[in-house]
Amino acid sequence: MLSRRELLAGACGTAFGTACRSRHQGVVRIGFMTNLTHAPAIVGLASGRIERALGCRVEPSSFRAGPRVVEALIGDAIDVGVAGPSAIIYTHTRHEGALRVLAGCASGGASFVVGRTSGIQGPQDLRGKRLATPQIGTTQDIALRKYLRVHGYTPAERGGDVTVHALDAATIFAEIGRGALDGAWLPEPWATRVVQEAGGVRLVDERDLWPGRRFPTAILAARSDFARSQASLAARLAAALGDEVDRALTSPDEAREGARIELARLIGKPLPAALTTEAWRWIDFTRDPMPAALEMLAEDAFVLGLAPRASCRTLFG
Repeated sequence: MLSRRELLAGACGTAFGTACRSRHQGVVRIGFMTNLTHAPAIVGLASGRIERALGCRVEPSSFRAGPRVVEALIGDAIDVGVAGPSAIIYTHTRHEGALRVLAGCASGGASFVVGRTSGIQGPQDLRGKRLATPQIGTTQDIALRKYLRVHGYTPAERGGDVTVHALDAATIFAEIGRGALDGAWLPEPWATRVVQEAGGVRLVDERDLWPGRRFPTAILAARSDFARSQASLAARLAAALGDEVDRALTSPDEAREGARIELARLIGKPLPAALTTEAWRWIDFTRDPMPAALEMLAEDAFVLGLAPRASCRTLFG
């Protein structure tokens, strides 16, 4: 009698059977973050459309931060993941050749929000303030530290006059609401939630800081060994995610509601429709992984002393 794993491998079908029969017995493990910028992946996985496009059983895993997605990739806990570009860049600078970018997912969807009692009306008011990002090494962490440097500030851990904390988004939201933090650089829907529910103010839409108002916030990446050995499957996955990006652009109401429902299930808390509707306005979904912007982010990480200097060209090789 065939084992359950053998039956699952056989269920991949003749067209995809060879590609699917990896050492994980016909399962493609896909990670993503519980941010609205990952909506195409979230909705595509929840609906089963991505699984059907691959012809294999898909095992999804959700994460609260991009570095965790990339750690899972490198640790062989997942095969493919959607993550912020900075986490991908950090790993690439230390383990060149370990990762491969497959496709884009989202641009924008990150803002610098400040508390209503913070007294911050512009960059001139940041001295002595307490700020936060979701985690050291995230795209928002680089964005905030670059913004501080451009305006003449240094983080307190380097002898400067602005304190930057690394806290999970839920804690940041609560701390800004009670006045314990002055502001934070956050992805959606958290930035909008601070504005709507904690009385915060959106000081900076990060799109305004980039050429053409475009910068990557969600990218599909794989371990290089998976991308090489399962090239056809990786290509199908990139195409399936691209189809979900197109659906988010052509049927935004349907995609947004699907993401709202699934995110509520994943985080265990209902998301108001008004929140996701407003947050959606700040995100631009795209198939384009924006290689030039990745190079700029890599240079920013180097200048800030957060990563060695490295080119991102081989991420696409």
